[in-house]
Amino acid sequence: MWPEIIVLMVTTAVVVYADINIPITGHWSGGFQGKGCFDITQEMHSWTVTLTFDQPLTSLDVYTADIVQTLDGGKVFVLHNKAWNKDEHVGDQLCIEFQGHGSGDISPVVTGALQAGDVSGNPITGTPTPTATTSTTTSSTTSTTSTTTSTTTPSTTHSVTPTPAGDTSSTSTTAIASASTATPTASALTTSHSPRTTLPPSRTYDSDMVFVEDKGDFFYAEFKFTVDEEMLGWIVNITFDGPINFIESGNGVIEKISEDKLHWTMVSFGHQAHLPKGSTYLLFIAANYHGHTIPHAHATMTNMGRDKWSFSPAPTSDTSKYNYNDVLFKSILFYEAQRTGKLPATNRLPYRNNSLVGDKGDGGEDLSGGYFVGHGHVKFNFPIAYSATILSWGYLLYEEAYKAAGQEDHVLESIKWALDYLIKCHTKPDELYVQVSDYIEDYWAWNQPEFYLGERPPYKINDTHPGTDIAMETAAAFASGSLAFKTKDPSYSATLLTHAKQLWDFGNKYHGLYSDSIVMAAYNYSSHGFNDEICWGSLWLYQATNDNTYLTAAEQHFDPLPAPDMSWDNKTAANQVLLYKLTKDDKYKTAVEDTFHYWFPGGSIPYTPKGLAHRSDRAALSSAANMAMLALIAADAGFHVTEYRHWAMCQIHYALGDTGFSYVVGFGDDYPLRPYQRISMCPNHPAHCSPEVLLAEMPNVHILYGALVGGPGANDEYLDKFDSVLNNEVTIEFNAGFQTAVAALKSLWIKSQHPEQLNDAQCPYVGGADVFGRR
Repeated sequence: MWPEIIVLMVTTAVVVYADINIPITGHWSGGFQGKGCFDITQEMHSWTVTLTFDQPLTSLDVYTADIVQTLDGGKVFVLHNKAWNKDEHVGDQLCIEFQGHGSGDISPVVTGALQAGDVSGNPITGTPTPTATTSTTTSSTTSTTSTTTSTTTPSTTHSVTPTPAGDTSSTSTTAIASASTATPTASALTTSHSPRTTLPPSRTYDSDMVFVEDKGDFFYAEFKFTVDEEMLGWIVNITFDGPINFIESGNGVIEKISEDKLHWTMVSFGHQAHLPKGSTYLLFIAANYHGHTIPHAHATMTNMGRDKWSFSPAPTSDTSKYNYNDVLFKSILFYEAQRTGKLPATNRLPYRNNSLVGDKGDGGEDLSGGYFVGHGHVKFNFPIAYSATILSWGYLLYEEAYKAAGQEDHVLESIKWALDYLIKCHTKPDELYVQVSDYIEDYWAWNQPEFYLGERPPYKINDTHPGTDIAMETAAAFASGSLAFKTKDPSYSATLLTHAKQLWDFGNKYHGLYSDSIVMAAYNYSSHGFNDEICWGSLWLYQATNDNTYLTAAEQHFDPLPAPDMSWDNKTAANQVLLYKLTKDDKYKTAVEDTFHYWFPGGSIPYTPKGLAHRSDRAALSSAANMAMLALIAADAGFHVTEYRHWAMCQIHYALGDTGFSYVVGFGDDYPLRPYQRISMCPNHPAHCSPEVLLAEMPNVHILYGALVGGPGANDEYLDKFDSVLNNEVTIEFNAGFQTAVAALKSLWIKSQHPEQLNDAQCPYVGGADVFGRR
């Protein structure tokens, strides 16, 4: 009996890897994220990972595994492999990336343990149904044997490894208890929810290899997959019963090969990425082998067009109609989605990674970093500099709002990300790189930026190719940034001010429009004058230095006419407000009032039936939000306080959901699902992307949190489609003024001066010319 028992114990022994300490890669109010990797030293055909936290969590999201048990009141989570990543081979690296939620700004201590099979060492078959084993835990996950979710996290060290993603309804989230301690108040929950399910659960599709023809040392074969969902990018894992030397296919590219050459992973080419629902897809291969009979094979296909990653609403104790904390949080996330260069460890978006780190100037200067402005991968410095200036201005005015929302560090990081890049671009006192790549190169290199293979030509201004407008705009960005960082980083602030002064001198000495000097800039961001930029740059230099030379220059370039817009290309209205704040001169007060008379109901700007000031079909919401920002700043300076704040609030609340629809992606119950932005459209790494994604009808693969879309037409009409560019365009400059206006409203709430707190919150706003008295 004893020998028999000993043999039994040996055959069922569980091989457990040593525990690892898992680093927290980022944390914020109400959440954190981490990533732990295990080096694989034995063949595994199923596996279990146990994550142990030193404090209880309210929920956990994991994207390379299914959560099957939650123990110890939310401190311990047991994970099983997905169907697509059950096989791990010697030399691989299994990485588990997760996002946890809890109370306050938490950064827990985490350990992880890996073992083959389940907790008893037995092979895992099928997709397990998650179970809860503590009385305080209610599992929100459900699964079937054919439903899988996946991740954008690399699972091995081979290049960029397969990273499929699932939807928000599937099996990788376990919610603990019925309510989260990080959840906003009841009133806030009515307007800011976790993202609803936008896609059905993703399935895996199986196929046995069908032999076509033997050619001696190689053979032709095919796999047949009938898909019952729309797919955007795929990954296929092929397992042979004999070694294969190489595979060629016109359908995709080989991404990973096991050492024994039995397991091959292929991902789709961009032009093969889109599969309509109900279609049958044939995957052809030519495979080389020798020394054995023609092998048999089985393949599993997984949809790469699903992303499970989601963010809970930012916590708030305010009772305002909309959760301004959440809007600020998500708007800053949009800036993070637009970043390029070498990303920091604090990156909160797992579908983003380092990109275009080789951007260089004509002399080899490092031009990496900065932001993609809109849907593509061109870096247009004019809107980058403008956005940095507006965000700095908002931080300087409403620092307490960002602090109260738990977003101070994040907004400063987003500003610094732009400024660090712009410093690189200012290579000489009279030389400034103003654009990297162009619309032609960018169109023909349609892919995720992490895989970008096209040319990236740089463009610059200098003494023979002037650009007064962009030189002054960049000077304004540096000067406002120097004020934002003056007490937090004096050395950095001084560096910024030096660059600001040099660029102001450069722009003041050599006059000309940058889009006249650089033809490739004119197609997307053509400038229409530089007097407003001279005034704008001068005002920010004056504020940063108290040197009256700059104030004199600003006053010389003052434009008193009503401003028909406030944008990256026209700062006239902002100049009017700033000049009055700095001088208290009545002529500037008159100019400000004339501009808002132009914008208020009864003026020159038309309104939609539901109350949006609709200047044009393009950037309708951004134009209104920018003017709302200026109205709030003007009200702080004493202009028609009640009316300006009321009007501004109604414009911002229109964007946040007053019509029953939120125009901010990922905010509210009903929001845009198809913003025109390439990164969020493209499938998960490493599946390739192409313009064919525009053929898809499904929502964007990734939720582009916080992006303010272009907005509705003149009659409040809105079409949520990829190709409805006017409705669904997104850019970083759209968000800059909008975010600052939201910070201003948050500040008013903190001070108990918000229109809602003063019973003056009826929207749409119906005031008009009578507000200004003298007319």
